[in-house]
Amino acid sequence: MCAGALVQSRVDRVVYGARDDKAGAAGSLWDVVRDRRLNHRPEVIAGVLAEECARLLTDFFRTR
Repeated sequence: MCAGALVQSRVDRVVYGARDDKAGAAGSLWDVVRDRRLNHRPEVIAGVLAEECARLLTDFFRTR
């Protein structure tokens, strides 16, 4: 849903750290933001501080 919202709102650039191999839609499982069938494709910068982001997410969901 977030990737679709980014395309629809015509965001110019998406920067993220941790991939979501199970449900990601910005280059992981799907690639909605680069789909040529859509009318807008933002620049995607992936993997920024990837290890730190992954650790934060893992710790968060481990405590839930």
